[in-house]
Amino acid sequence: MTAARLPETDHSPLLRTDFTDDDAWQALLDEIGDDWVTVVEDPGHQSLAVPALLALVPDGSRYPVLVVADEVTFSSAERSLLLIDVSEEPGRTFRAVPDAYRSAIANLSIQNQSFDDYLRSAGDSGVYRISDRQRQAMAELQALGRPGTDLPQARVPGPGASRATPG
Repeated sequence: MTAARLPETDHSPLLRTDFTDDDAWQALLDEIGDDWVTVVEDPGHQSLAVPALLALVPDGSRYPVLVVADEVTFSSAERSLLLIDVSEEPGRTFRAVPDAYRSAIANLSIQNQSFDDYLRSAGDSGVYRISDRQRQAMAELQALGRPGTDLPQARVPGPGASRATPG
């Protein structure tokens, strides 16, 4: 199966590259919410490595990273997502736990932080996690109903997708 190019979108794509467990995928989507990503479910992306995923990024894309739900996401207890640099030095990666990936995407999108900042924050484990202080500040912003804390998400089913995706 051939993988389709990624959509041109303002939000970083969340690519599903592991199709072994639809329930785990839906649980992940329920956990991470709909902010800051365009969900792409294309069976043609199954098991693609970083270079192949980068080749699918449209020229002039505005998103700074690809977010990937891969085999590691679904086989680890933390369910960390793979973030792939597409703008600074394409191909570099770090992982982020579900409650931290939004912060990374948001800060990378507005260039408040660099990919290098997140590589350093991920440390030897290679997994970025937010601190309790950051988690509390984000909860307070959401409780205040700040604009931009509940942005809509787009879903783009790929050709040959096995099921319809509401959107």
